[in-house]
Amino acid sequence: MRQTDDLTDRQFGELTVLRRAPNDKYGKTCWVCRCSCGNECVVQTSSLKSGHRKSCGCLRHGASYNALDITGQRFGRLVAVYRTKNGNSRSVWHCVCDCGGEIDVSASSLNSGRTMSCGCLNDEKRSRMHEHMRYRDDTCIERLRRIETDKTENKAGFRGLYITKDGRYRASITFRKVHYTLGYYKTYDEAVRARLDAEEQLHKGYLDALEKYKRSTEKDPDREKNDPFYYTVSRVNGEFLVSTNGV
Repeated sequence: MRQTDDLTDRQFGELTVLRRAPNDKYGKTCWVCRCSCGNECVVQTSSLKSGHRKSCGCLRHGASYNALDITGQRFGRLVAVYRTKNGNSRSVWHCVCDCGGEIDVSASSLNSGRTMSCGCLNDEKRSRMHEHMRYRDDTCIERLRRIETDKTENKAGFRGLYITKDGRYRASITFRKVHYTLGYYKTYDEAVRARLDAEEQLHKGYLDALEKYKRSTEKDPDREKNDPFYYTVSRVNGEFLVSTNGV
C-alpha cells in the first residue's frame, strides 16, 4: 500500500494543513486546513498539491466572505480589534499588544502562532540574550572564550582569513571594535598561524590578564576603585604592544 505523505503544518496558498481528515466517499486522502481568513475546510491531497485549492473559497468571494470573526480574541500578547485588508484581499486584523503597540497581522499568522506580539517579545528575547553575554571594555567575554572552539568557517577555511584575487591569504582580527590586518601570506598554514598568534596575544592575553586582576581584587577589594583594570593595545611595526595592570 502506498504511504501517504504527511502534510501537517505545510502551507498551500492561504491554507495551512492542521491534521488528517477521514477519506472522502471516493477513498481519497483528505486534510483539515485552516485558511488565512480563519475558516477551516477539508481538502483532498491532490487539490492541495496541484494548487487547485488555495483557500477556503474566500479568494473567490473576497476576504470578508464568511470570514471567522476573531474580534476580542487573544493571540499571545495580541488582541484582535478589527478586520482590515491588504492588497491581496487576505484577512488581516488590526491588533493591540499588551505593551501598547499596534500592528496589522494576517489571521493565519495569529492562528498559527507565528506572530504573538507587535515585536516587543523578540526585542525582550534579544535583550535577555545581551544581558547573558557579559561585556567589558567593549569586549564580549563569552565570545572570546568561545573563539577557539568556534566551528564557523568562511570560504578561506578559517576564521579571520580571506583569499585575495591573486590567491594569497589575508589574515585579520578584530579586538575591542578595532580591526587589524595581520598580513598577506602565500600559504594557508602561514595565515592560520598569524591568526592564532594574534588570538593568543589579544584574546587569550586579555582573558588571562582580566582573570589575574579579578583574583587580586578578591585580596584587595579597594583595588578596583583605586586602580581600574586596563588592557591597552597598540601596534608598532606590525607588532602588538600590550599594556595592562592585570598582573
